[in-house]
Amino acid sequence: MKLKLIALSLCLTVIGSSFVKGQSSNGGFSSVSNKHEIRLAASDGLTLTTVDIFGMGLADAIIGSKRSDEKSSLVYSLGYRYSISRFRLGGDLGFAQTSSKLALSGEKSPSIKERELNFLVLPTAEFIYYKRRLFELYGGASAGVNLVRHTESGLTEAGKKTAQKSSLSTSFAYQVNPIAFRVGNECVGGFVEAGLGNKGFLTAGISLRF
Repeated sequence: MKLKLIALSLCLTVIGSSFVKGQSSNGGFSSVSNKHEIRLAASDGLTLTTVDIFGMGLADAIIGSKRSDEKSSLVYSLGYRYSISRFRLGGDLGFAQTSSKLALSGEKSPSIKERELNFLVLPTAEFIYYKRRLFELYGGASAGVNLVRHTESGLTEAGKKTAQKSSLSTSFAYQVNPIAFRVGNECVGGFVEAGLGNKGFLTAGISLRF
């Protein structure tokens, strides 16, 4: 909770100052010559994996089972942007997974291995606050869907009898990054984004424009 509050406070503070100086030094804004952009990125995924594990924990409390070996990945994403003056429109495709082992009530060793795969589809819009030479300051927001595939495999005889079939569910997904920056030329660069949403708090990656 403290980490979320710190992240939100930082984002709100910087975005406020960024809007004030949203013009380049010559009072205008120079358009990007390369309109198309491909992004490869990785995010901490703390919010997404925390929700998955928290949901599993609630189920454990109800049925009296115990969970161990909880693992989660980063959120890996592939994105596309099209530049229109100060705006960029596009979307991101993201992937992340969580896994854990479950000991059924009354058993000491793990009985079931659970795995959840998250596929994020996020249409995205961005606004460029400031751009000069190799530095670019911007913010963005995304809203879409999270497709979750849940699978279970039995590790013991009791686990094999209890394990459920694979299931697919959907839920609303979002990402708001009030403050982000890119450093690089009009062909290759690196970027860092800070915000809150299904990807997590921090995203970093490479940007290819053409």
